[in-house]
Amino acid sequence: MARPILRLALALALAAAAVYGLAAFSRDFWSPDEPDFADAVREMNVRGSWLLPYQNGKPYSEKPILYYWTMAATTPFTGGDVDPGALRIPSIVSGAFLVFGATLLAGWRGGRRQALLAGATTAVTPLVFWQAQFIQIDAFFTALLFAAFVAQMLVDLDVGRRERWVWAFHVLLPLAVLTKGPLAIVLTGLVALVRCALSRSLRPVLDLRPLRGALVSVALVVPWYWFATRAGGPEYTYDLIVNQNWNRFFEAFDHIQPWWFYLKSIWGDFAPWTLPALVAPFTLRSSGLLSRRPELTWGLTVVLTCFVFLSTSQSKQGKYLLVAYPFAAVLLAAAVGEWERRAGRGLRLFRGYMLFLAGLFLGASLALGPVAVRRAPDFAHLAPLVALPLGIGAAGTFWVLWRRRCEAVPAALALAATLAAGEAAAGPVVFRALDVAKTGRPFYDRVLPLVGDKAVPLVYWGNPYRSYPMLRLRRHTDHVVTETALAEWLSSNPGGFVLVDASAFGKWKSPALLRLQVVDGQPTGQDRILLLRRP
Repeated sequence: MARPILRLALALALAAAAVYGLAAFSRDFWSPDEPDFADAVREMNVRGSWLLPYQNGKPYSEKPILYYWTMAATTPFTGGDVDPGALRIPSIVSGAFLVFGATLLAGWRGGRRQALLAGATTAVTPLVFWQAQFIQIDAFFTALLFAAFVAQMLVDLDVGRRERWVWAFHVLLPLAVLTKGPLAIVLTGLVALVRCALSRSLRPVLDLRPLRGALVSVALVVPWYWFATRAGGPEYTYDLIVNQNWNRFFEAFDHIQPWWFYLKSIWGDFAPWTLPALVAPFTLRSSGLLSRRPELTWGLTVVLTCFVFLSTSQSKQGKYLLVAYPFAAVLLAAAVGEWERRAGRGLRLFRGYMLFLAGLFLGASLALGPVAVRRAPDFAHLAPLVALPLGIGAAGTFWVLWRRRCEAVPAALALAATLAAGEAAAGPVVFRALDVAKTGRPFYDRVLPLVGDKAVPLVYWGNPYRSYPMLRLRRHTDHVVTETALAEWLSSNPGGFVLVDASAFGKWKSPALLRLQVVDGQPTGQDRILLLRRP
């Protein structure tokens, strides 16, 4: 790899990490997932045990252990406690790594301009930005899976260093399994089988040294699973291995979506690059680039394999397809380079699309203020801080399109810079302003003197159980999910307090429960958190 491309990849990754960091360090833990992960790490620290994560004192079976360990590794730098920004560092680094990898992959044979475009589009893709500043497992898992895919590709393409890439693949794959389970094995295995079918050879599988790889995976993965399942018990083992993998895929219990879900989600998750990215493979095939640049064929294989396989699952979320977008950015960058080289219809259409997007951004910047006044008056004063970078970026894109009339990459980079500016403003401005509304933290500060003492009876009503109350009150709670169980708990704890969402409280039927007195409450998201007790 040429040093200029490597320096460019590092620069883009650092710039992306700075944008993600502005958002990551600007707010508290946001429900539903962030408090659950954070409190699991907090309980591991309190217990002084690193084998299992816990939620409300019970083993927490939401995925394997590696991501929890990476978060826990930040706590020595924050006084041994969990900190929102620090716990997001693994996600920040993972998002930056995707930018780094896309830049290197595009620049390998495409040169500096394609490297710059692939890295920039990856960096500002909405789904990459969101996951890179959020405490969820997906950015970290995607970074490991992306690296495993690249190592798998280089086993085939970099023959002189094949053994090095085989070992890299053998290590990365079990690390991905320790992050999110066997999905990584399934996806990389499917890609290998597709490559076998395309080449009419078993080499794509045999070159990976599957027997040795299996031994390495067993050595790295099985010890934790063995000790964790013995410590967690049968219920933990079933949920970790069967429920979170087989049942989630074939008999989903959440996020149930139709087969065509990803055909819809890609338009927002990869915006605004989705349309030209869908056209890119046809351009690359007609130009012969897919045959001359095998890394593009590999990238397209990964994108299509992940898309088709994940579409067969009952449970679908846009973030599951995150690994496809750095490869899609590489394909897009190669196609844009080809459109520039031909200087024909493709170039005119892409420039027209950039012109349309610039106009859309300019219109959004002008409309943001009036819309905010009408729809969100409490936050209307923030609109200019977001509208300004969008307007300036759109005007800059118009100028670039006029000055560089025979090119496409500069206008795309101008739009990427516009999105980056908007995302950089979103964190410290919008996210910070929404923080209280999302978390209800002042409520927990107010009720802490009442229920912070672990000896005070406190019950959480509802399912699923969410950890923000424990995280802020620094205690466990009892937990019930039926009105009968809550009535029995109140009989046993007549002076106890109840935490419940207002939407759930309004659905209770028992007259005795409806007579509970509201001690305090505060809006949280689209709902309201209440603290209740007997009159």
